[in-house]
Amino acid sequence: MSALTFLTILMQGPISDPNATNNYMLLGYVVMWIIGAAYVISLAARQRNVRQDIEMLQQLLQEDEDTAV
Repeated sequence: MSALTFLTILMQGPISDPNATNNYMLLGYVVMWIIGAAYVISLAARQRNVRQDIEMLQQLLQEDEDTAV
């Protein structure tokens, strides 16, 4: 809700210099890149954990097969 309020206040006043809002645009891009990078890192960590779980399950299955024979 605060972003909507900020945009409303920003749009109400006349902007004499259109380049004055470039900093906000760049900040938005930086924030989105950080969020995207954090998401990709999170996915990589999850994938690593899933691979470790699969390896552990395969070892348990192999041990179970060895004791059953």
